[in-house]
Amino acid sequence: MTSTDVKNFRSDFQNAVTELQKKYGVNISTGTIRYSDSELRFKVTARKGKVTPKLTKEAFQVGDTVKINHKSAIGKQFRVEKIMTKNIRVTEVNLPKGRIGGQVRVSPSLLEKL
Repeated sequence: MTSTDVKNFRSDFQNAVTELQKKYGVNISTGTIRYSDSELRFKVTARKGKVTPKLTKEAFQVGDTVKINHKSAIGKQFRVEKIMTKNIRVTEVNLPKGRIGGQVRVSPSLLEKL
């Protein structure tokens, strides 16, 4: 297998599971693919909830309110502070009085506009 084969496989796999996502109401994602000349391995995760489109950095503007699609950020809201080459810097909002929100750099594909 070559890196081009792996990229094509990931794309084809994601297209193939689209019907399963609709049928069961889950969001199916693949982890890092490890491969050799004769095989490839990866982790598949199906999470309950709607399928969210993967956005690019062009979809966001400074000041937008977003959420991060990750288990460590459930129920938290963030504000876009800076759009960089590969990542977007966000700051948590709606914190209790006197508490300052931490800044996080995150891939745009993990963000969802609110």
